[in-house]
Amino acid sequence: MRRKRARAHYGTIRLGVSRIVYGAAARLHYEHVMAKIRRFRPDALGVWGGNAVDAKAVVVASRHSGIPCFQFENGFLPNTTQMDSQGVNVESSVPRDPEFYVNRSSFGTREFPERISPTTPRRGKRAWTPISLPDRYVFVPFQYHLDSQILLHSPWIQGMHQFFRIMIESAQGVRGSTPVLVFKEHPYCPSSYPDLLREVGTVSRVHFANGNSTDELIRNAIGVVTINSTVGTESLLLGKPVLALGNAVYEVPGVASSARSTDQVAEWLSAVWMDRAPAAPLRKSFLSFLIDDYLIPDRHQDPGLAHIRAVEERLREPGGIGWGGANGRLDNRRLKA
Repeated sequence: MRRKRARAHYGTIRLGVSRIVYGAAARLHYEHVMAKIRRFRPDALGVWGGNAVDAKAVVVASRHSGIPCFQFENGFLPNTTQMDSQGVNVESSVPRDPEFYVNRSSFGTREFPERISPTTPRRGKRAWTPISLPDRYVFVPFQYHLDSQILLHSPWIQGMHQFFRIMIESAQGVRGSTPVLVFKEHPYCPSSYPDLLREVGTVSRVHFANGNSTDELIRNAIGVVTINSTVGTESLLLGKPVLALGNAVYEVPGVASSARSTDQVAEWLSAVWMDRAPAAPLRKSFLSFLIDDYLIPDRHQDPGLAHIRAVEERLREPGGIGWGGANGRLDNRRLKA
């Protein structure tokens, strides 16, 4: 319903009808899942995402049935997958307490990826010509404006127009030299922003680089501001200071900064522009935890042996398939089934 309300062409009557229809659909999905659970008596359930009506019905039904439900989603880092019985993205079980990362005694042996973009990038919604990037700039990537990351986990920014305005106002609030901002539209979001593209032509020190790769834009930036996109994690991977304006999994003191007002954004921009970016002493520990302990290797579209083994290992954890309680033995017949 939040997604419906975010669409400008949905009036009060249409929203009311949608609420009735989606309420009925939610109940039907829930009853369907409960019927399947009673029939097949599964050891665990799996679902992609978890916030769509049909997926949420699976999550709720599993909770009411006392059956673990593993939620899957694209990983925070390239070529990875999330698999979490608590949730995905900011709802995941990734620790948000900095002490957890301070107390990690050792890091694993898996190396950090050197690239964040695929060798052959997927085509976006349209072709754009790359621009020549400024010598120094802060990268500001747009997000999919109807995604749950914005609708559910962005407490004070509700859309990309507001995001744009806040960034412009914050940059102009920096004393002395105004930071240069480089924006990029989300390449797969159907929404376009011709009004903002026109406005950029009349505002100094602001650019759109829709034709440049995200990898290039992060590598050449002095800092990255995002609401809660995975671009934030990818920027940490490349050693860039990150500011999150929404609820994000990497919004951990000592890993990335956070802001909930234009004044806080301006303060961060000023520090980064003056080469006094906040320290991130826990960045490596955080990324190491994601790579070594949390994320499943490989995309779900291209699973290799490491992916299959990691999923199998995750199922061995408490609440997973065939978990044997105190002895922790796995029932291989169930796993194969």
